[in-house]
Amino acid sequence: MRYPALVNCGLHIAIFTFAFTILVSREPTRIFNAQFWAEDGTVFYASTYNLGFLHSLFLPYSGALCVAQRLIMGFVQLFPLAWAPLVTNIVALSIQVLPVHLIISSRFAVAISSFGIRLLLAFLYLAMPNGFAIHGNIATIHWHLSLLACLVILAQPSKSPGWRVFDLGVVLLSALSGSFAVLFILFAFLYWRLCPHRWLVVLISGSLIALLIQVYGLLLIASPARSTTNLGPTFDLFARILSGQVFLGSLIGQGGYSALVSLSGGYNPIAYVVGAVGFILVFYAFLQGPVELRFFIFYSALMVSAALASATVPWKRLWLPGAVTQYWFIPILAFMAALVWLARQEQPYKLRMTAIALLAVMSVGIVVDWEYPPLVDLNYREQIILFEQAPPGTEAIIPINPPGWFMKLVKRG
Repeated sequence: MRYPALVNCGLHIAIFTFAFTILVSREPTRIFNAQFWAEDGTVFYASTYNLGFLHSLFLPYSGALCVAQRLIMGFVQLFPLAWAPLVTNIVALSIQVLPVHLIISSRFAVAISSFGIRLLLAFLYLAMPNGFAIHGNIATIHWHLSLLACLVILAQPSKSPGWRVFDLGVVLLSALSGSFAVLFILFAFLYWRLCPHRWLVVLISGSLIALLIQVYGLLLIASPARSTTNLGPTFDLFARILSGQVFLGSLIGQGGYSALVSLSGGYNPIAYVVGAVGFILVFYAFLQGPVELRFFIFYSALMVSAALASATVPWKRLWLPGAVTQYWFIPILAFMAALVWLARQEQPYKLRMTAIALLAVMSVGIVVDWEYPPLVDLNYREQIILFEQAPPGTEAIIPINPPGWFMKLVKRG
């Protein structure tokens, strides 16, 4: 009786190792020359180090609580300062791997009967083009948690205690670590109405409690308001953003999209054609696909709508290659899932061949965007040696990646 459990555990360990290796291969310096990246150091590590774990746990950032990020940094405090970036990056990449385990598990066997297709979807997630901003850092880990929470709702409920702890933990952390709780509750409630299950009621209730904690925490701590930006939305800019960032960005990668924009001296009309084709395919999948795919597309539409409505960058800049790529993370995955479904179903011949052709083109984007820019060596360890030799109370300004960012630490006694 114990052997199947051991085999299953061994399989998940092997898959985790392989998936983690894939992510590291995309930017080896995250592990082999580990340094803090942006808010990981300036906001989350610095506040936890300077103020203490409990005091910083419910401090909001950018208009929301960031409990998952703060918990991770509380764990990182257990390690020497010289190791802190490495531990942070390992944890971030490990969380990034978790959707793979859920996708390939038997909990998606009803929605996607072919294990090979589930493996393909997992690989496309790991190899996704146009996703540099959310790779290997905890400042954007709430985007991965929001994906995980969505997959938890769409997966078949499990009676296993381990899975139930996982499901509830993911939903709670996602709701407490970003501004997606309201969207998630709406999405989960509508899915429960169509596919009722008692476990979904538990998950939705947990999200509601987490949302109340978010609201109470923000009111109690008086979170500073986010800066307002004149977004300047127009239909043309909306079409440019979706065509360039979601459809071209996933097919030819950020590198290919940048080259196309450079060659044309601005926005290329080809993007409109690709965008129109991509939108038709996704809309057809939304109308005709299985319920799980339809709700995943719906969730991606909610996420991108909220991102565009609350963006801190004007829309006239959002279509530019590399602009806030975390906004396009889930919509790109929804586009990939729609293409895979269209390519393997008995759909109208032209739609099926178009989907297969676009998946073939996507291999270009995967290759072009496979290797992310390496971290710049800012002599982090040398800076830490000097800091640790300083007397208590010394304030140090430590440069971190990307160049131009700094982490301020006050030496503890």
